[in-house]
Amino acid sequence: MLMPIDLRRNPDARLQVSRIAAELFWRDGVAATRGEDIAAAAGIATRTLWRYFRSKESCVEPILAQLGRRFSTVLRAWPLEIGLADYLTAASVPGPADFSTDDIAAMRIVVMGFDEPALRSAWLMVCDEAEREAAAVFAPRLGLPADADAARQVAASISGAIRAQSDAMSRDYVTAGIVPRSEDVLEQLVTAIVDASNGRVGPAV
Repeated sequence: MLMPIDLRRNPDARLQVSRIAAELFWRDGVAATRGEDIAAAAGIATRTLWRYFRSKESCVEPILAQLGRRFSTVLRAWPLEIGLADYLTAASVPGPADFSTDDIAAMRIVVMGFDEPALRSAWLMVCDEAEREAAAVFAPRLGLPADADAARQVAASISGAIRAQSDAMSRDYVTAGIVPRSEDVLEQLVTAIVDASNGRVGPAV
């Protein structure tokens, strides 16, 4: 039996609700899953659910954000004095990518979003937030403040390329069971960032 989730006191409560929503959407479909079903499975009142989420589809945003952080966490730790390829090579662990339960749930939602506009919108909302964070990561490498238009434009291009990579990885895993090698994922990440920035982001500073 599920214990009721306390959204006010538990910092991970929104993520717990998101996990439940993702499971219900995957199992029953979006149309067949109501906000009331998500709330009941989480052990909370429906009105409480709507206090923290604007729609049933937005309930999956926290778990999608976990997938988005797969790349952003790595990039935030990237030292200025090291080139991207060298940094990622040193940071990578050879072998199949180690997808967590949350990664798999998020990738399923990404794939469902190809046919469900509301889920796609939730994914794009998460990517938009990641794009704003990316400007702060890439701006120092461009010699620009994070709020500079040029920095935001480069961040938008890079974020779009990374989103496309995540889409492809999710599709391959969910529909074909393909588990990429970690080193291949990171190599693709390097290519996406360098190409999307026209070579401006990637070298050591």
